[in-house]
Amino acid sequence: MKAIVLRHPGRSEALQLEEVPKPQVKLGWALVKVQAFSINHSEIFTRKGLSPTVKLPRILGIECVGTVAETSDPHNLS
Repeated sequence: MKAIVLRHPGRSEALQLEEVPKPQVKLGWALVKVQAFSINHSEIFTRKGLSPTVKLPRILGIECVGTVAETSDPHNLS
């Protein structure tokens, strides 16, 4: 899958589109096929290197919209 990855702090050029492995769905979680995403204010701090507890590399874009592609819930009917 493709993701926006931050490997080091910097300007917007530090955000790189990369091919990464599809994550495994953890118990109680869902995998979303993302249609659109945004970088929120806290992620801008991370990009600038102002979030000392955040470990890099990191995939950004926690706010998204899309469809559920997979879930760990066996009762999910989607």
